[in-house]
Amino acid sequence: WCDANGERGKTLLEEYIDPDRGPTRVTNGSTYKALWKCATCEHEWRTKICNRTTANNPTGCPKCPGFVARSNKFQVWCDANGEIGKKLLEEYVNTDRGPMDVTRASGYKALWKC
Repeated sequence: WCDANGERGKTLLEEYIDPDRGPTRVTNGSTYKALWKCATCEHEWRTKICNRTTANNPTGCPKCPGFVARSNKFQVWCDANGEIGKKLLEEYVNTDRGPMDVTRASGYKALWKC
């Protein structure tokens, strides 16, 4: 993937420093949280490979200016999705995990009340 994606692929390959899985042992759509090192500020962080390789709003270094955090929190999604989000929050009645403790596609089975 990196070889086929020009400068962006080259930069990602340079920033990929994960000691457990080399770049030839993962795919661009992987949800594995790899270790990265920013070429600009040298900050190290872990994030999913798919977050860095996606065509729509790929993530970058969380310490560099212009970084926009991506949240998978249910509460954040609901707040951003108007009436449907408001309705889902009203129906979510789980007591052991709040809406900020549940992430999209987690597989967690929450309690709902219609």
